[in-house]
Amino acid sequence: MTVTNEIEYIVDQIVITYCQFQKFNEKVFSDNFENYVSQLMTLTGLDREGALKYAVSFLAERNKVEGVA
Repeated sequence: MTVTNEIEYIVDQIVITYCQFQKFNEKVFSDNFENYVSQLMTLTGLDREGALKYAVSFLAERNKVEGVA
């Protein structure tokens, strides 16, 4: 798995676990969210806030590219 694919996978998992936590409000989803954020922090070298901003930017850019196709 390339770094880009790994980042894409982790960002997708962050979105999924965030939505699961919002819907079910269970600790396991919160823990999973934090785990994926931690993985993204490690891959990008950013702090928590920076990693979350990175994830939002990554999603925005991906949506722009997919919207053109």
